[in-house]
Amino acid sequence: MRVPRLPDQGVGMSPARRKERSRKDSAEEHAALFEIARTAHQICLKLTEKRPDEKSPRPGKGKASRKSYQKKKSKEKEAEMQKAMEAWSRATLASVPEADAKTKSAAETRMRELEDEMKEESEDEPYTPVTSPLASRQFGEEFAGSGESSPKSGSKKRVTRTTSMRSTVAGRNDESYGLPNLQDRLDQIQNTYFGKGDLMDEATVQRMRTVFNRFRNASGNEIMQDDLPSAVEFLGYVVTSEEALEQVAKQVTSFKEMDFNEFLEFVEKYSRQQFGRYETLFHEFDEDGSGEINVSELRKLLLSIGFVVVRQMIEEALDVVDSDGNGQLNFEEFIYFLTVYQHTEGFTKDEVKRMHDVYKGFVAESVKLKMGSFLRCEDLADALVAVFGLHAEPHAVRIGHKLCNNSNGGKRNTSASDGLAFHEFLIFARSVRLAEQALYKKEFHRFDQDGSGNINASELRNVLQALGYRPMRVVIQEVLQEVDFEQDAELDFEEFFHFMLVFKQRDGFSSKELKDFKDVFRKFDRDQSDNINVHELGDMLRYLGFSVGTDNLYMLLAQVDVNRNGTLDCNEFLRLMRLHRESELKRMYDVFEHRGGFQDDEISCKQVPAALQDYMGGEVKAEVLQKVPPSGDMDFEEFVSLADQARWAKVISERRMAGFSQAEISSLEEMFSHYDKDGSGDIDSFEVQELLNDFGLKLRTRAERQEVLDQLEEARQLAAEAGVQHDARRPKSMITFWELVQLVRLVKTHRAKLKEEESQQLLQAISFSKQEIDDFRAVFLSWAKHGGMGLSSEDTALGTKVSLHETAAKKRETEDLDEEEPGLSASMLQKLLRWLNVPVTMQGKEALEGRLSLVQQTEKNELSFVGFLQVMRWMLDTNFCGINGVAQKAASAAQQQLFAKELQGA
Repeated sequence: MRVPRLPDQGVGMSPARRKERSRKDSAEEHAALFEIARTAHQICLKLTEKRPDEKSPRPGKGKASRKSYQKKKSKEKEAEMQKAMEAWSRATLASVPEADAKTKSAAETRMRELEDEMKEESEDEPYTPVTSPLASRQFGEEFAGSGESSPKSGSKKRVTRTTSMRSTVAGRNDESYGLPNLQDRLDQIQNTYFGKGDLMDEATVQRMRTVFNRFRNASGNEIMQDDLPSAVEFLGYVVTSEEALEQVAKQVTSFKEMDFNEFLEFVEKYSRQQFGRYETLFHEFDEDGSGEINVSELRKLLLSIGFVVVRQMIEEALDVVDSDGNGQLNFEEFIYFLTVYQHTEGFTKDEVKRMHDVYKGFVAESVKLKMGSFLRCEDLADALVAVFGLHAEPHAVRIGHKLCNNSNGGKRNTSASDGLAFHEFLIFARSVRLAEQALYKKEFHRFDQDGSGNINASELRNVLQALGYRPMRVVIQEVLQEVDFEQDAELDFEEFFHFMLVFKQRDGFSSKELKDFKDVFRKFDRDQSDNINVHELGDMLRYLGFSVGTDNLYMLLAQVDVNRNGTLDCNEFLRLMRLHRESELKRMYDVFEHRGGFQDDEISCKQVPAALQDYMGGEVKAEVLQKVPPSGDMDFEEFVSLADQARWAKVISERRMAGFSQAEISSLEEMFSHYDKDGSGDIDSFEVQELLNDFGLKLRTRAERQEVLDQLEEARQLAAEAGVQHDARRPKSMITFWELVQLVRLVKTHRAKLKEEESQQLLQAISFSKQEIDDFRAVFLSWAKHGGMGLSSEDTALGTKVSLHETAAKKRETEDLDEEEPGLSASMLQKLLRWLNVPVTMQGKEALEGRLSLVQQTEKNELSFVGFLQVMRWMLDTNFCGINGVAQKAASAAQQQLFAKELQGA
């Protein structure tokens, strides 16, 4: 039976649509009458039939007594039949619009009583279920009126398995992520698929309403049929054939829109169709006809359905549903397996945890901006890129665009979808993974030249390059050993997809590279918080040989800070290193190609020294040049290995400089000579007093003196790590030159931290998101340092390719020692506003000049970055010279341009 129509379902229809709806409703009423009559008839049969185990009581002895009792029971049966027929009559009348309220109420009450009685009897002892109006919503409907019990219903095996699943599910951590209760879902599946439960129970209808509201039109109460694939995918199904979906939709309505009732009917029919499809495919892949499939057959079955096959996720789901642990699933266990697999949208526990960290970071910004406690729809694309990386940006942008726009290009009604819960975010993340899978499959088949369904190591390299990666042989071999379980050096698509997951999890690094980077991260994570701030990032990069200015450090952090908490965890740091590595490999290949080598080709060894000098930008250490063969050729990966050694040798030799330029080291030498009064080459305990006072290091209290001594000791340790040992034979020596260099770096970092803490307190009062602050920083630095020249909208884009070599090269030679804070003059601010097309009037100019005196400024009386944010906040809050309209128009144009670009690229 059709779900009762809601009062608002006819709003916004055309006359023809309303007329057709009225005709359809009339037909549905006749169908409803038939269903009620059929139900009443079944109830009558139910009441008159003799149950197989029913034993008549024996009230007395002899034939007369028995005959009297049977006559009495017969009359009771007739009375029950009469009541049932009256109920049928009342129900029939109740379905007619003209029926009075009293008749309707009586009929509905009696129908509920009869159904309750039948339910109680069915709970006492199992018997063949009676077809009812609800039976049309049961999966396994073919069993409802066939005289056969539903498969495995009531079996001891299911009771044991359900109990086993319950104990396994209890150990999950789903509630902390706001996910639905898995045990409730399994219970519902058991009742719906293999019992007599209603598919469209209250909870399910509410879920359907949420999905319907997510995809309905901005005006009216209908959903476009063109949006049904997206809605069905949102419900967890994989749409492998839109044609099959359209056929089901045509069974519901001939129009291109659906109201909520029609949507419920559509989902009901489509779910039944999918269940039948799963059962057919299950038997097809059950090659031996045993009624069970093994793990190998299961993976093939999942691929045929259209699922993303992740081996670790298969193992996690099997741990829940495979109660006997034999690795075999019957059909009922397979349905439970799909439920567990889809519960987290096919993502493993580790992946869910990582995605939840990203989700929490974006939600924290929404809460800060008082825009709800969910992920904002406009942040969806950025959040997906944060999870999957830059390569997934085209998919993420397209999915984010579909969320906010219907198939006709119009805006959706977002009143019910202002934010996305975490389980909804997982659904969109699954869409990205499916899109990646489709792309991988396309490239896989393109390079499967012999059509065998497998690719070898050579073809694998070509596929990776086509996908935008520059894989090294050692990395490919390591990942192959992990995923090629058959050890035949060939991968089918399922193995290839697993290869890509592992490859991306390692960020394309070898085991040794991963270990080295993680060791560096732990070394500079001094408070063991598993996060590093911008200053610790600066120390870390200097240790790796990249001296980056403070302002550019903020820009680098913004490009990989996926959870927007202002710090980097180890995974984010690895992504920064990956982005840098991609840029470095491109720079190496440009040099390699310039000196005569081509992709998959070789360069003459005689050209290698010159190529290394080109890459290093100068002299190469002799110990590296000695490793170049005197003759022969060298391929690109061999050249990369030598280039890495040359760079690392230079890094170690210059580490004692603490990231200062040669010009800055010369200035420090002059400073040291000033304090080294006796020219001994070190500063003793008497000479050090003046130095410490000039550095602002106070020695008034015991605590202050101990803090200074700790800093001096840390400077000695850093110098020792750089290869400069303190001369123990000079006990009066307090600090040598290279130890002074390390001390200056420590003092500068400490001052920068204090200034950062002060700025953060001011920023808390300014309601800008982390992304907005990063964008404003890019604009501010561009105008403060370069007058707006060279500003790109992609400068702070999440996942933008990073070249630490180029970033470090932008730092001025005396930037570290100057400590000059960038500032924006009033005239430059007005130029910036004109560049933004903000029409500044004379009245506006006077108001702006008054505001500038109230915000934070630099020592040169220019706008500091915090002051710039304070001014921008004031402008937006007061709509200074119509700036809000200008900003909204620019943001809309940029979003449309980005979507068009990604769509064209796809």
